[in-house]
Amino acid sequence: MSFASELLRAGVLDGVRVLHVAPASALAREGSTASAVRAACTELGASVWSVEAHGDGDEAEQEQRVDQAVADALASAGGAELAVIDAGALLAAAESAAAELEQHERARVALAGTLQSTWVATRAVVTRGFIEREGAARIIYITPAAGGGEHSDAARAGLENLARTLSIEWARYAITLVALAPAASTAAGEVAALCAYLASPAGAYFSGCELDLSGPAAN
Repeated sequence: MSFASELLRAGVLDGVRVLHVAPASALAREGSTASAVRAACTELGASVWSVEAHGDGDEAEQEQRVDQAVADALASAGGAELAVIDAGALLAAAESAAAELEQHERARVALAGTLQSTWVATRAVVTRGFIEREGAARIIYITPAAGGGEHSDAARAGLENLARTLSIEWARYAITLVALAPAASTAAGEVAALCAYLASPAGAYFSGCELDLSGPAAN
């Protein structure tokens, strides 16, 4: 039994279709937040389709590859109500790819790459599957953990701002966005449980906000 199933009733996500966007390394790694989110959602009745986020290649190539991956997943799923974008894993992948650069350039490349990859995935999900659908749709950004690295706090701030801005821009399409910000000590299962909660009917009450799991001690 997972942490999510201990908190939420069985079948609460029956019929919910989820697109889960993350780098291939995170999707394949046992024990990662990505694998925990997938397990929690499926255990509670959701159907989950993984979409590989591509950070390599130029910007146009990234957009084309992600757009096609999202289109394929939506076609297989027959639509979706929720997208979970693992921006924490995207940052880790971007930092790894930029490891040989000088510190200042590494920071610029890692942050820009994370925000760009998140935006590319968001735009593909919304334009391909959410704007034209009937009913509400949700997007969750899993941010990097607080204090999880030299670029994590800056990435968190950018992702929170993106969620707030897009929640206003896309409110007319009944699309809600939430940034889920774990602490360094937050377990993958806890993040997954909160993602499952946000995917449930209760999650419709949240939009344009950051759910900060760091607690008051971080302020």
